[in-house]
Amino acid sequence: MNAVLPPPVAGVASGDGLLADAFGAFVSAATRLERSYCQLHDEVAQLRAQLEERNRALATSLEENARMKILHGQILEALPCGVAVVDAEREEIVLLNPEAARLLAIPSAERPLWEQFPASLLTMIDSCPAQKWRQGDEHQISVRNGSGDRWLRIRCTSIESANPKQAADATSPTLILTIRDTTSQKQADEEREASRQMVALAEMSTLLAHEIRNPLGSLELFASLLAADNELVDRSRKWAQHLQAGVRSLAATVNNVLRLHTPGSSQLAAVELREVLKNGVEFIQPLAQQAGITVSLKETLGMTEVMADSGALQQLLLNLAHNAFRHTSVGGSFSIRAFVDSRNDKQIAIVDFSDTGCGIRQEDLPHIFEAGFSANRQSTGLGLAVCERIVAQHHGAIAVTSMLGEGSTFRMELPIL
Repeated sequence: MNAVLPPPVAGVASGDGLLADAFGAFVSAATRLERSYCQLHDEVAQLRAQLEERNRALATSLEENARMKILHGQILEALPCGVAVVDAEREEIVLLNPEAARLLAIPSAERPLWEQFPASLLTMIDSCPAQKWRQGDEHQISVRNGSGDRWLRIRCTSIESANPKQAADATSPTLILTIRDTTSQKQADEEREASRQMVALAEMSTLLAHEIRNPLGSLELFASLLAADNELVDRSRKWAQHLQAGVRSLAATVNNVLRLHTPGSSQLAAVELREVLKNGVEFIQPLAQQAGITVSLKETLGMTEVMADSGALQQLLLNLAHNAFRHTSVGGSFSIRAFVDSRNDKQIAIVDFSDTGCGIRQEDLPHIFEAGFSANRQSTGLGLAVCERIVAQHHGAIAVTSMLGEGSTFRMELPIL
């Protein structure tokens, strides 16, 4: 039996078409959304990778900055010069390395305060307005500490603000002060200047001594002839002896100047030390009589010979006698004792020059042979320095022993031929 099919409904067929179109549109939209999601996912992954890379770079930069900060701090602490960073407007010390704290005498354990800066440094900063600071300006100041004045040279460099408005409004810039200790350099400059003046004075003194020595020689000759004139009355002879003593004393001073400031050594020759001492004692007799002091010579030298300059040894004896006469009261004595001794299988001549004067203070003994040193300012301080130089030129030695109130003894040692 054949069934009869109903005819298609037009509305149903049309509805399925719309549904199919809507489903197709949905699928297309879903596909596009999936593609967009995939693209977004890829972009997020790229951004995440870039962010991680930048985070790693930032972490590396922070570590490098921290390392550089530590390194800069170590460099500042190790610098041989002082470095200070100051805000002059706010009167704040921003940074102060240990060397700067030491040079400026600021305790490094404390936070430095503006008031702890030396007054001379604060004056220097306050005296220069911001517009007058130039890169590389240098100033020299003096800082007083426990051991004396310390001279510092300070180089100033200004740091302007990164903000132009703040830089325009600022009355004082931030300053970097580089501090160097120039005390030794200044002392060396002063010593060079003092040496230059001493050389000029020595040259002038030598020139004057040369000009004076010849007339003095003539005066000494005439005074000796006058003192030996038998026709003179006692009073005139005494005056002549005083004149002779004064001329010899002045001649000794002139010869000391020449021997101290004239280079070169003495002309040494073989001489009998006994004869040199006898002639020296005879030469100083007028000075001893004028001072009221007795002079004696005791020697057991025999024919002992030494390599010596007779004139230089006579000058030495004259200087020691002058020194003794200045410190010995009237009625005192100046004695010379000479003998031969052995030391290290070698024979040496020893001469002791002793006086009964006031003696030498123990604190003055180390300086007694220094040129210009005088314990009581009664002499030029050249005589004993010349004595030491003469003995050194004779390859000998000289030393002194003394006690206050008990006199002094100078011992000279010379090698024997």
